[in-house]
Amino acid sequence: MRNRWSASLVFLPGAAGILFLPGHASGMGRDKNASFPEEAGTVVTGSVLATDAMAAADTNQVDAKGRKQGLWVHKAEEGGLDYRGTFKDGMPQGWFSYTRHDTLVAKAFYFRGGYASHNFFYYPDGSLLSEGYYLDKQRDSVWKFYAPDGRLVKTESYEQGLKHGVSEYYDTAGLLMHQEWFRGLRNGFWFEQVENGFQEYTYKLNLSHGRYAAFFKDSVLAVEGWYEEGKKQGKWSFFLPSGTLYKEDFYVDHRLEKRVLYLKLDGVLRPVSMDTIALVMNHPQGGRAELLTDSGHRWVCDEKFETVCDILDFDFYFLANKNYLVAFRVLDRERLPEVLAKVEAGGSGKDEEVYDGQKDPLQQLGTAALGVAVELPLRVKPPFPVYLDGNGFDVLKNLLAPADMPAEEPSVP
Repeated sequence: MRNRWSASLVFLPGAAGILFLPGHASGMGRDKNASFPEEAGTVVTGSVLATDAMAAADTNQVDAKGRKQGLWVHKAEEGGLDYRGTFKDGMPQGWFSYTRHDTLVAKAFYFRGGYASHNFFYYPDGSLLSEGYYLDKQRDSVWKFYAPDGRLVKTESYEQGLKHGVSEYYDTAGLLMHQEWFRGLRNGFWFEQVENGFQEYTYKLNLSHGRYAAFFKDSVLAVEGWYEEGKKQGKWSFFLPSGTLYKEDFYVDHRLEKRVLYLKLDGVLRPVSMDTIALVMNHPQGGRAELLTDSGHRWVCDEKFETVCDILDFDFYFLANKNYLVAFRVLDRERLPEVLAKVEAGGSGKDEEVYDGQKDPLQQLGTAALGVAVELPLRVKPPFPVYLDGNGFDVLKNLLAPADMPAEEPSVP
């Protein structure tokens, strides 16, 4: 979320000192197809500037004080920048052209005694790369940057070399990012397009401060919360693409104090606790999620099984198979090592065949089925046996040894 645009300085010979080529783009504001000269290692083709005057006696003159005067046509060593322009008392005046190997790199118009300049930089095909002002060798006012096809890709505002005011970045679809700065510090409203939508937030002297909001691509609210001086405070709400609230986090000075989950159960949005949800099952009719609580109560959710799995914290749950999400805390850890050992030995965890709806191991497991039907040992009684597939076996065996499993879930994950 926090992108930077670094300045890449190129020294252009002249008595006034330097000009600057625009910096590399390292964030979202830059068109991915754009190629900047300093990155590509090339220079711009353009009209070859006449150099006949180099031999003239009235060029490249200095006065008694050693100050450049009049027309100068400078030829740099191999790889350097040539320039052509007029000096007065050692300061550049009017138009200067900068070339490398007789191809145009930049132009600048000097004014205010040579302390200010309007600068233009070019792509290899001669199209404009960027333009903006320097005041006393520092970027000033609005700078504009273009893609090779002439499309504007970013504008940045400066004061005394620091970002100050509004900067905006564009792609082919339009505005990609809006930033507000104050003397080099993030300050004010920011807007940013992201992969799944966009987000809005504000800064106060480089600290997040005020409302944060993220939206899905269709502008449905996804997240809303508040910062105070860089710290999350109060309630943060999270929503599904349907607009349904599914989680609320409560913060004090950036510390999570409380978390409440919400699910639509039988048409009513209800708060639920991970401390009481033992299993989430893929309901055979419609693919909705069905919850089993520790007490044995069953609830059918309005949301899909996959959606509920995304809501719950995988630090405390795992997929036993593609149809069952199981809380680690309800595993029978005394029996579990024996079951896992049987799988590794190739023995059967269950001998009889069962073919009754979700009791059928193949219906639960699909292509991830183990060579044997292994019923997962649980401390709660599910409506049907829960079978362990190859992926679930790998989780239990390779990632969480029985001795390392969470004994219980804390009130705040």
